[in-house]
Amino acid sequence: MRAAHWLAISLTSLTPILAQAIVNIEGMRNQQTEQGLNGAINIDISGASGNTDKTAVSLGGRILWQEKKSSTLLITRLSYGESSGSRDTNKSFLHLRHIAEKNDEYALESFTQIEQNEFSRLDFRGLIGGGLRINLKQSDSGYLAAGLGAFYSSETLSERSGLTDDGIERLSRLNSYLAFNYQLNPQTSISSTTYYQPAFKEIKDFRLLEQASLKVKLSDVLHLKVTLDIAHDNQPPQTVEKTDTSYRTGIEYNF
Repeated sequence: MRAAHWLAISLTSLTPILAQAIVNIEGMRNQQTEQGLNGAINIDISGASGNTDKTAVSLGGRILWQEKKSSTLLITRLSYGESSGSRDTNKSFLHLRHIAEKNDEYALESFTQIEQNEFSRLDFRGLIGGGLRINLKQSDSGYLAAGLGAFYSSETLSERSGLTDDGIERLSRLNSYLAFNYQLNPQTSISSTTYYQPAFKEIKDFRLLEQASLKVKLSDVLHLKVTLDIAHDNQPPQTVEKTDTSYRTGIEYNF
């Protein structure tokens, strides 16, 4: 566990990473080739009391249906937190993706997603899109892949006193990414996905998104999972910071 501990610190310190618009699936995809249904449920809980009172809970899960040349993945997560008696985290998402392999090098992806985040003023975001996935390198220990596509989104920002950007915005974005997954040893694996998502109507309106995770196998069905998320929105809503960083440590149950 000491090696895994230092690797988690290195990953958190050196890897810039995540996604507000498209959820990273690389840390959630099951690398097994067996056909059929499998999934996972994960929970992260943290808290403090005394000089600082804080609680945070995050619940998530995935279901994957694997066929010979295609897979369908459903992912969901709910996060809630309070600090000194006041809510400071309230967000959720639901993501559905289908991947159809054409050969060993190429696959077609289609996806849809809905989400909300109270503290980035996002009342609702719905999107639908697709693209091409290219397998750059594949081995028994992992893979390197790139993606190129687009999505159309509709976003509703909450109204706040003194602000002028509330309402609904509809636009299309390029969706490009670079992803890798690597098995360090039989117990430990790492994954990362970096996204670049400029708006077609204005290239200065872009998002740089990164997600990384480290998983340590505790048993046949239990994993310790460390996740780091970093999102940069070059033109965020008013009063919202350009860069948002979060990390989680929790337990994942696989079935």
